[in-house]
Amino acid sequence: MELINTQEYSLSQLFTTKNRKIVIPDFQRDYCWGDQTHGEKHNIDIVSSFIDTLIDEFNENNNVDVILGKIDVYEYPNNFINLTDGQQRITTLYLLLGMLYKFENKSDTKNLIKNCLCSEVNEPYLQYAVRESTIFFLNDLVNEFFFNGENLTAVDIINQPWYFSEYNLDPSIQSMLSALQTIEKRKKQLTVKGFSNFLINHIKIQYYDVQEKKHGEERFVIINTTGKSLTTSENLKPILLASNQNKLFAEQWEIRETFFWKNRNIKEIIADDGVNDFLSWCFKIIDKQDDIDIIRKAKVLYKSKSIDFNTEYYLKQIQKIFNSLEKLVEYCQEDDFKRLFNQINDNKDISNLSDIRNLSYEKLHNVILPLLAFITKFEDDKINSLKFLRRLRKNYFDLKWLDRNSNYVDWRYVLQIIEKSNTTQQVFNFNENKITLTPIQNVKLNQWFNIEEQLKVRLTEHSLKIEEWEDHEDFMGDLSFLFKVQNIKNDENIIPNLDLDSSVDFDKLKMVFNNYKATIDLISSTNSAVNNIKLSNMFRLFRLYIGCNSVGHIYRASWDFEGVLFSTLNREHLFKLEYMKLLKSDDLLSYATNFIKNKIKENDIFNLQQFSAEKLINAWLTLKVFYANHKDVLLNFYDGNETGVSAYVKQNDNRLLDDQDFLIENSICGFAVRSGFGGGNYVHYTNEGLWCKSDIIDTPFSDIAFIKENRTVEQLHKNKNTIEFIINTLINA
Repeated sequence: MELINTQEYSLSQLFTTKNRKIVIPDFQRDYCWGDQTHGEKHNIDIVSSFIDTLIDEFNENNNVDVILGKIDVYEYPNNFINLTDGQQRITTLYLLLGMLYKFENKSDTKNLIKNCLCSEVNEPYLQYAVRESTIFFLNDLVNEFFFNGENLTAVDIINQPWYFSEYNLDPSIQSMLSALQTIEKRKKQLTVKGFSNFLINHIKIQYYDVQEKKHGEERFVIINTTGKSLTTSENLKPILLASNQNKLFAEQWEIRETFFWKNRNIKEIIADDGVNDFLSWCFKIIDKQDDIDIIRKAKVLYKSKSIDFNTEYYLKQIQKIFNSLEKLVEYCQEDDFKRLFNQINDNKDISNLSDIRNLSYEKLHNVILPLLAFITKFEDDKINSLKFLRRLRKNYFDLKWLDRNSNYVDWRYVLQIIEKSNTTQQVFNFNENKITLTPIQNVKLNQWFNIEEQLKVRLTEHSLKIEEWEDHEDFMGDLSFLFKVQNIKNDENIIPNLDLDSSVDFDKLKMVFNNYKATIDLISSTNSAVNNIKLSNMFRLFRLYIGCNSVGHIYRASWDFEGVLFSTLNREHLFKLEYMKLLKSDDLLSYATNFIKNKIKENDIFNLQQFSAEKLINAWLTLKVFYANHKDVLLNFYDGNETGVSAYVKQNDNRLLDDQDFLIENSICGFAVRSGFGGGNYVHYTNEGLWCKSDIIDTPFSDIAFIKENRTVEQLHKNKNTIEFIINTLINA
């Protein structure tokens, strides 16, 4: 019979035509499904799971046709069907047929199987052109083992006179031997009545003719999966296409495979991984679920009688999502999209498909999948796609930052929001109380269009400025902090909760944001610090006094000393009332200075009689800041190797002169050194070239000798005088 392109054929139809040969061409690799080198631990074969699948299908319904993937072929010369894709499956099925011939007792069934194995002159229908030894082996295997080796088992083959020693060097033959032994172990399951007939007549394979050898070789490079089990796309394609006669779907599938071949990752030599990733995204978007068994789902769709949710619906959606993916890749080249993606991706660009595929699970599911769903639904709306990406950025950082977790909306709920919205505006302003979303087990549904989003609606006329504020690396779309600062009352000591009655004044918010940037940039930007030396010094001390950084044990360091990160930012200031009040001040330096002076008196900061490392470090940094401001120098931003300004827990270990009592003038703080960084645990002080410079933290205040043996009591007196000047004149005046 003549084979028609894209049609499905049973094994009997493929193998029983006179003069036809199924050829494994020379550009193919070796057969390997029998090898126990697969799986995560490289200790399992693929034949076992393949046969188990066949047995499961037989047990489920042995009268129903099962589509077992497709084969890509080209016919040359006439009746020689060259496989470019499907080698592993066809070879395994052929070996299985041979073993069933040995197992079978009924002569009529044996004849049916024999007709699938070889021609009238006992020449095997399956031909291996990979190497000559495989051709000879298959011929002997069929005639000497399958047909005339009734009393032989698979392990006996290597001891037969027709088995040549060079066969031991043929990887395909060795894998076939392993496969035969695996099949033999399942004899009991395979000799069930009707299984042979099921395999011959109800296992079907889609036939795809690539027309010519050159194209066939190209297709081999694109989709060959030798050495692997059937990929998602290989399994899924024939199932979804089987019940659809529309050739457009098959053409679209080929276009997608070519796209993923052209846009594959650098280390990938085939397109399968890209296709599989994409199909996984599609089913997650369509079903709004995670961890979907796509193959099982496809089988359900194949058998579905539903008018709305069938294979045709999924194929249409897959193509729509693919079109959206192409648009998204284009968007990645545009500056506005690039900037947002860069922020989401830890300051790394997302500029092509490979970058998208390499994203973490959290970024892919919380950003890319919802964005693809949005573009799919609202198509050519680039402006709102960008706006939605901004919203997804916010939601991603709601997940990433623990202090914002209560705002995070699970990506599966976001997909539902998109599906249930008729307009883009509905997506942005979605109200869960008016339109019910399907609950996800053990996943809380937080408010999407929350109070912060609703307050920003009042500022629509200032949208460009609002977006600028949202883009700040500390906010990433959420301006709750600015709204809270604006609503603080100076005579109250509580941080207000936001509600719809909260005040929204653009000019006041602008002042708060400008002050925020002015203070935070003093630490994050060297230029800002250099241009505002005194506030930079004082703001770092202010953060210490309000508890943004606390003195304590240093990770992976000795318990003999403690430290604090003095010049390192974190997010703690966002939750400090006093910092919020600072931002409402017209004079940041005066407010911070007065606050610190009051705390100095309140806590008797320079009284070190009840000693602790924390007290010494706080006193030391206070003196350093006020003295640096007096000298108009910027304190160095060095914070050790993330160890911070440090002091020993034992009071006397912090002395400049060991033979003198510990006093504030006979003390010094430095930077901790962990073991493993060139030595043991200790507190390190600056080098001789920087010693006694007023912009250096880990050095005395006056001319005390660098070499410890050269230090004198007189030098300590000078140090004392300088410290008293700082306290009495610069602080207490």
